[in-house]
Amino acid sequence: MINRRNFLLFSSTPLLMLGNPSIGLAAGNNLNFDIYLNDNLVGYSNLSYSVIDKGLEILIDVHITPKFLGLKFLKYTLKNREVWAKKTLISIESKTSWFGKKYYVKGARKTDGFEVNGSGFSGLIKEDFATTSYFTPEFLKRKIWLSSQDGTPLKIETKKTGKSEMIFNKKKFVITNWEISGDLDLTLQYDNKGNWVGSGFSIGKYPANFRLNSRTNNIHRLWKAS
Repeated sequence: MINRRNFLLFSSTPLLMLGNPSIGLAAGNNLNFDIYLNDNLVGYSNLSYSVIDKGLEILIDVHITPKFLGLKFLKYTLKNREVWAKKTLISIESKTSWFGKKYYVKGARKTDGFEVNGSGFSGLIKEDFATTSYFTPEFLKRKIWLSSQDGTPLKIETKKTGKSEMIFNKKKFVITNWEISGDLDLTLQYDNKGNWVGSGFSIGKYPANFRLNSRTNNIHRLWKAS
């Protein structure tokens, strides 16, 4: 969702302790994360998704407001709508604010590719690509990820770095850790059912991560079937 040129530089989180709800969530198909900076809760990333006539609609809401010494030195918000069908992005519309600066992405599928109009890039993408929404491990097979913040096509490489354990709802699960490099620096974690369960990053010199808060259904399976 956020590329390194503008905001987050990601790092690894080999063991995740999860399942401590702190934010009110809507009912339905949801994938929700708490965002921690230096082990302090600073925000959330919530995905809601539903099957529509055109495929799978995904709504993403991110809000981050770190506080140091009682001062809000950063506010980051992102609202994004993506529609997917047959593992292909049909449309995207996203708005982001960071330190009051505005970013945006609008895009739609055309006969000869995907047309992007964004604050960071405008043009046609002909290659098969993913987005920086991270919700399926299938994205790891694609070499270009569209920034959902400003529309930049990011060239990435992926590397499996091993397995570790996470605890969610008092149950222990084995997860696979992936390192992303190239135009992005981050790590992502998925379980053996294709669920996205976390990621690690840093803001400046401070470690941060996405910790799974709650989930219903399996967005990876719905996406593959759309």
